[in-house]
Amino acid sequence: MSTSRKIKLLSFDLDDTLWPCKPTIMSAERKLYEWMQQRLPEITQHFDIESLRTHRINFLRQRQDLAHDMSALRIESLKALASEMKLESDWVNEAFDIFYHARQQVTLFDDVAPVLDTLQKEYRMIALTNGNASIEKTGVAHWFEFSVSAAEVGYQKPHPLFFESMLNRAGLDVSEVLHIGDDPYRDIFGAFDAGIPSVWLNRTGQPWLAEGYQADRQIDTLTALPEILREMQAN
Repeated sequence: MSTSRKIKLLSFDLDDTLWPCKPTIMSAERKLYEWMQQRLPEITQHFDIESLRTHRINFLRQRQDLAHDMSALRIESLKALASEMKLESDWVNEAFDIFYHARQQVTLFDDVAPVLDTLQKEYRMIALTNGNASIEKTGVAHWFEFSVSAAEVGYQKPHPLFFESMLNRAGLDVSEVLHIGDDPYRDIFGAFDAGIPSVWLNRTGQPWLAEGYQADRQIDTLTALPEILREMQAN
């Protein structure tokens, strides 16, 4: 990487970068479904957990205006479900709280804590997410100066305003930030489009299929990141 400046801040994606997302969401949806079985059996008699998931996905297709706000999307999809089932919606907020609390119960990848403990000694670090994971509620806030979410910005990664918001809040130039994430489009293209160097965390050994852009570095574990940073800083 050719730059006259040194990296001062590391921005990390959350879901599938620091913890596996799918099992976290599926566990939260199971807990919500179990709550519904007790509180709203008329819904669970009509929908199994998979068809409820399909209902939410179909709702998102109709409400792309909510795509940047996963919490609002889930709340509004539950309200739509209540309406379709001809039920009152007084249960919706409690139902969302059940899901949201469970959604924050994450299991970090094994490499996360030791690497972030090490990097924190030398770099400012922040979290960027399109989802509704909270750095406080997931227990990772002690590593991060702040977090930026799509719901706060009004746009998801890779929208340039998302990264612009991060840079403005950090008070840094693009060359002073390195973004680390798992998603080739949302993370790597988003950073590339904003002029921010990036590292693709490819835990599953996927081939790089995108054309026209790529990450500055690729790693399959965060354990490789400190050495990558030493190399980049030496250039």
